[in-house]
Amino acid sequence: MLHVTNGDCALDVLKRAVEGEFLPWRDVLHEGPVHAGIPLEDLSRRRAAFIASAGWATLPQIEKDFLERDARLRSSSAHEEVVLWFEHDLYDQLQLIQLLDWFALHPHRKLSLVCEAEYLGSMTPARAADLFTQRRPISHPQMKAGAKAWAAFASADPRSISTAFVPELPFLGAALRRLLEEFPWASDGLSRLERQALEALREGPLPLEELFARAHHRREEAVFLGDSVLRWHLARLERDGFVRMTALFALTGKALDVLDGRADAWAQPRRARSLGGYEIRDGRLRWDAELGRLVLRG
Repeated sequence: MLHVTNGDCALDVLKRAVEGEFLPWRDVLHEGPVHAGIPLEDLSRRRAAFIASAGWATLPQIEKDFLERDARLRSSSAHEEVVLWFEHDLYDQLQLIQLLDWFALHPHRKLSLVCEAEYLGSMTPARAADLFTQRRPISHPQMKAGAKAWAAFASADPRSISTAFVPELPFLGAALRRLLEEFPWASDGLSRLERQALEALREGPLPLEELFARAHHRREEAVFLGDSVLRWHLARLERDGFVRMTALFALTGKALDVLDGRADAWAQPRRARSLGGYEIRDGRLRWDAELGRLVLRG
């Protein structure tokens, strides 16, 4: 039996709860480019280049890790059963739809899913063992819904991403809405995470640990971010002139102008950022929170 899950924290729990082999997926798909319609290994090479450029791993190491990971996935047919263990948050839901898309093209005779509104990494082994007994076979409608969502996420037109409730994958719609909230907002040009980080700094400079708690853990319906990813975002904000980074993180006057409604975050050019198959370059495509969809700004 092969258990596929999100990363090392979940892995530590599962190894004490169930028997079999374990495969952590380990990819921050909500950051950086993701392209549809290419072989897994080609996508992994592109993902490895992005992850190395972000400073989260060295290129040789991440390429090696992805090569081994993808080979183990391709050999999953040798296992009597494959169990996918994922959470309800954005990080996990994107990994889940990537795997559902892959298994739609490479069917397995016995594929099952454990996915609840709980965090695997903080779960007791006893609870994980209980959830294992409740695992359910993945249905054709689930596979189809996952593949459709993956194609939209990885396409060049993010307006094809649906945030509607999907009965087959009940956490997916909310996760994809959270993804779209990372586009510049119609109101001020900031993404939701950027705004939460800048708002957390309004009362004064903060160390990363406290900023992480205020900007993410206390503001999200389902936490999905690691502190290293937040630090990467803060480095982006520093390069774009919104944050000063020394021993503590602090706001600039430019950030206050945006927060106070005197300026738009894209009034001056910013560095590009990729979300799925789309590269944000000019801030024209905006998330309209009132309409609940992306709109093109003239």
